[in-house]
Amino acid sequence: MRYKCLSVSLAMLLMLAFSCKKPSLHDFSSEGARMSAESLLMQMKDSDVVSLVGNMDDMFLEDSAMREQMYAMTAQFLDMQYSRHGGIGSAVATRDTIIDSTAIVLLNVTYGDKTTEQVLVHMVYRNGNWKMR
Repeated sequence: MRYKCLSVSLAMLLMLAFSCKKPSLHDFSSEGARMSAESLLMQMKDSDVVSLVGNMDDMFLEDSAMREQMYAMTAQFLDMQYSRHGGIGSAVATRDTIIDSTAIVLLNVTYGDKTTEQVLVHMVYRNGNWKMR
């Protein structure tokens, strides 16, 4: 009897684990906003300027000249972060606030030189994606 209860409990636990929907970068939820903010900072870590600018709120980036200028400014910012702190080591989202289609995500950032900082990332949910404002 004891083994039967154990196997039923285990089966229920497995069903619960596999039925839970894992959050996605595209979810309009706290988890989606946090994952997107962490992903953006990891793109900074990898110095992936094209992806980083591509994940910004693109209302003002439709003009190709503005996009090129944003690439240059983003690359300059990443170079400055690398020279000051050795780049980004890790970023972990700790809190968020969502109002309408905007979010503010608080991240704990650890740099390559082991200094830490809390960073606020402003996000907007547009066309099924969280974008950095």
